Amino acid sequence: MADDGGPGIGDVAQPGDTSGLASVIQIDRDEEIAAVCGRIDAAPTFAVVVHAPKGNRRLATELGIRRLQRHAEEAGKVVAIATGSGALASRARQSGIPVSRRPENIRWDSGGRVTLRVYRRTLVLPSVGRYAQGSFILLLALVFLVLAVAIAPAGSVVAYPPADEVRKVITIAASPDWDAVDVEALEVPAQEVSTEQTITLAVRTTGTVPVPTKHATAILTLTNSSQQAVLVPAGSVLVTGPGDIHFELGAETLVAAGSVVTQGATARVPGPDANVAAGASWTWEDTRFQGLSVANAQPAAGGTLEPRPAVDTRDIASINALAQDLGRSETVRRILLEARPHDAVFLGTAETSIEPGDLSAPAGEPADILTLDVKIVVSALAVTQGTLEEVARSVLASERPGKVLIPGSVYALETGARRLDPEKNLVRTEIAIGGLFARDVTPDAVRGAVKGKSVSSAKSILASRYGIDDAEVEITPGWAPWLPRFGFRIDVEFRSRPPAITSNAEGSAEHAPGPTASSPAGTPAPGP
Repeated sequence: MADDGGPGIGDVAQPGDTSGLASVIQIDRDEEIAAVCGRIDAAPTFAVVVHAPKGNRRLATELGIRRLQRHAEEAGKVVAIATGSGALASRARQSGIPVSRRPENIRWDSGGRVTLRVYRRTLVLPSVGRYAQGSFILLLALVFLVLAVAIAPAGSVVAYPPADEVRKVITIAASPDWDAVDVEALEVPAQEVSTEQTITLAVRTTGTVPVPTKHATAILTLTNSSQQAVLVPAGSVLVTGPGDIHFELGAETLVAAGSVVTQGATARVPGPDANVAAGASWTWEDTRFQGLSVANAQPAAGGTLEPRPAVDTRDIASINALAQDLGRSETVRRILLEARPHDAVFLGTAETSIEPGDLSAPAGEPADILTLDVKIVVSALAVTQGTLEEVARSVLASERPGKVLIPGSVYALETGARRLDPEKNLVRTEIAIGGLFARDVTPDAVRGAVKGKSVSSAKSILASRYGIDDAEVEITPGWAPWLPRFGFRIDVEFRSRPPAITSNAEGSAEHAPGPTASSPAGTPAPGP
């Protein structure tokens, strides 16, 4: 159905019913008016669209378009023109004929007026002068351009604002049986968290084992009993003794017919097994040299063993004992703190499981170091980050009223005063909870400051107005020149740089304020 409710192109009607349809006849640039009129008469519908993609020379004249219009009236039909030719379109509008670039976009009520295709709708422009219509189209395009660059884009700002650290000592109760947070009673749900890490243990081996280190050599006599000289390449292989010991000839050797030549050979494998006795039986690996007889008047010598470090059974027992010690190590348990820096982990509930892998070498194998990979899984009850931040907003807000707690900056450390109640499945402990509060800035303030600004201007404003020297500003799509002028299309997120982790005198990990944080402003936490 057309936009004006008139005949549609390509609509489906019941058999014999063509009242709601329009026929399309396509003509070429040089088709005669009489031929066009004949095709209009043959069209089965009341409405006919003359489709001239490249225009038509006859119809573009005043006489040709009037003749087409008069013939359509006499035949009881209405016609429209679909063309990409400006001359034909202008001539048809002057005669009051509906015009469009494509047949399916015809507005049958637009006779003589300019149409504009916008979002699958064909709009009819006001019947005013050519310049007024051009101005209207330009204004409409300008409106769409403004909407595209000022409203359609979306912006995101990730800011690392100057912050004050607030820290306070509180006593909380946590249980995996609780589902909700009671910030008044400081009773919070807990859940089991875990981390997995693989540690490679290594011990120096204490055993020794004799190892073949030097290759035996032999002086061989080669006798050529044939009538032809034989050239033997260097590296040619001879086999001797029980166990098929292989020797390689030391150099290229020419043995003349009926002559005897002496040449050295070296065992392919080191060790004393190649020290064969004098008068050993020799054969050539390459059958081409079977005509040369080989003998050694002296025994082969030089193949030796030397002691080398090796794995002893005591080394295996030592490294396995070290692996078992990992399961009882407090230091190993603390890797859970490093893996979950934003959770309140109760190390008193921690359990460690170990899974040793395969030894790098068995007993008796030469090696100066024995290694063993051990997979460690540490699990414990903890108050997770989301719950901890909810508690922090409640207990720390009084120290910085009206300030914004930076997500991801909250931490909690046990002070050592922990009480476990296995019957109630409850942990009650004293923790030092802390976090960073943005100094004199809120996400709404940032959003209002940067809307409608370019990326460089936004960063400059954040730095000069709020001291935010570290900010990431992005616009989507990337070709947009500035952030949208509507704040609801700008996402603002505050973040903090990961704090450094120091150790106090007793070895407990503590979070040091980040580079943008001031000294603690809340109640100082006692040492553990």
